[in-house]
Amino acid sequence: MVNKKIVFSIIITLFLAVNVNLLSQDNPIIRTLDPEDMTSPTENERAMSAYITGTNFMNQNRLGEAERHLLEAVSLDPGFVDALDHLGIVYRRQNRLQEAEEVYLRAISLNNKNRVSFINLAVVYRIQGRLSEAFGLYTRLAEISPDDPEAYYGMGEILFINSDYENAMLFFDRTIELYIASNSPYVCDAYYYKGMILFRLNQYNEALRYLEEARKGIPENESIERTINEIRRRLRNS
Repeated sequence: MVNKKIVFSIIITLFLAVNVNLLSQDNPIIRTLDPEDMTSPTENERAMSAYITGTNFMNQNRLGEAERHLLEAVSLDPGFVDALDHLGIVYRRQNRLQEAEEVYLRAISLNNKNRVSFINLAVVYRIQGRLSEAFGLYTRLAEISPDDPEAYYGMGEILFINSDYENAMLFFDRTIELYIASNSPYVCDAYYYKGMILFRLNQYNEALRYLEEARKGIPENESIERTINEIRRRLRNS
């Protein structure tokens, strides 16, 4: 029986040895993770108050006010990792990607096992087209937390972008397994990618099954609807 850890390790090694600069032409889902649970709570009451206020503004998409309060939280407690994570989200939403990167790197330097910082920094790198660096972060996340589905999802997504469909499917299979085990609604995103991979591999019936499952959680998605219609057309004509 093939050891999955060895297979994943080989794929990761081969990928990181290649200079990847491709961007997806059919990739409507950009993953983000806005953390709700505290990673490193502060003992500074004023910093906590500023963090809570800033987070509430962030959730209302009032980004200028969110930034002001989160900066206050960080100034009151420079080691407040949660405030840094949320400040990075605010910068990313404002398309201030360089500042977001700097904030996430600072957060990682304070807590190098904080999954939220790794995931959000990887998203920034993906937006910038720095796919090898994003892949490396997901690899580190998998080392820190071997059963974290976001690590396998992220690596699978980047392999998909690079048209390495068969290896991408291995990672999405693992992602689906972990999402189902945790009853996560994000499983629909993984179904989407598996369906798109199967479509590109001309396995139309299986592709249709996964895309129809994805549609339940991602309704009215243009890419899904277009691909389902194309699959049905090809099946009728086969």
